[in-house]
Amino acid sequence: MIDSAANSTIKNLYPDFIVKEINENLNFYLKKYRNSPPILREAIRYTITSGGKRFRPILCLLTAKSLGKNYKMAFPTACAIEFIHTYSLVHDDLPSIDNDDLRRGKPTCHRMFGEDIAILAGDALFAESFSLILEHQKSDCETKIKILNEIANASGALGLISGQIIDVYFSGKKIDKKKLEYMHANKTGKLITASVRCGAILAGANNDYLEKFTVFSKNIGLAFQITDDILDATSNSKAAGKTIGKDSIQGKNTFVSMYGIDKSRKIVEEKIQYAIKIIKSMDIDRKWLINISKFLLLRKA
Repeated sequence: MIDSAANSTIKNLYPDFIVKEINENLNFYLKKYRNSPPILREAIRYTITSGGKRFRPILCLLTAKSLGKNYKMAFPTACAIEFIHTYSLVHDDLPSIDNDDLRRGKPTCHRMFGEDIAILAGDALFAESFSLILEHQKSDCETKIKILNEIANASGALGLISGQIIDVYFSGKKIDKKKLEYMHANKTGKLITASVRCGAILAGANNDYLEKFTVFSKNIGLAFQITDDILDATSNSKAAGKTIGKDSIQGKNTFVSMYGIDKSRKIVEEKIQYAIKIIKSMDIDRKWLINISKFLLLRKA
């Protein structure tokens, strides 16, 4: 059980005020689909509004904020990233992949609407993410192209999908440490890195700072996925909002299965400490980026 002091610490480390704003913006963009077929509109709204930490869009916004910009200017890109993340969850939960019935504390999209609608809703979210940036992100054309390139690379065959392929193909089979890190760096890390880099690009970061933000994001991206591995082995479905213990049942390759819980926690601590060190090396408004890094050490969902 988490005591009240720990709960208070977690709450102070996570920018819930930004979560609220993200949700408001997501609801605004969802109005675009009022003329879509009702079942598609309902499935898209269900998956987008079912909750979640909004970790990736928050990173995008906090990075822009750290560079002295009004983070609100990055909402279109941040919400587009959440579209892509949500699409990946919808497809990840399908019977042909992870076969999960619970996501964010609610029935998964395919359990609510059927596999066919879930697949199509995920497809729509992926495509609409790019449309969202093209239509709503206020920036010059060169910057907009850079943002689109970051997100496309992170979510495609050299990013999220490549990591997911390793996860699916090697379930029940042993892989080495190098392949495990590759899987996590792509399946989870690439979109987290893109989130940070997009915020930095929109805020006009120079090449030196962009590289430092990249190193920072790679470390917290890996830490985020390792904590997911730990939570799957130690948490419960009510706290996590998703089915717990399936990694072991399905023979998934995780940091816990390779290193054990204690060693995995130590790796997370090392990654977070290094990420914070990188942030402290920059002359930026670093408070919230440090806070959200520390949050990963305490997260329970």
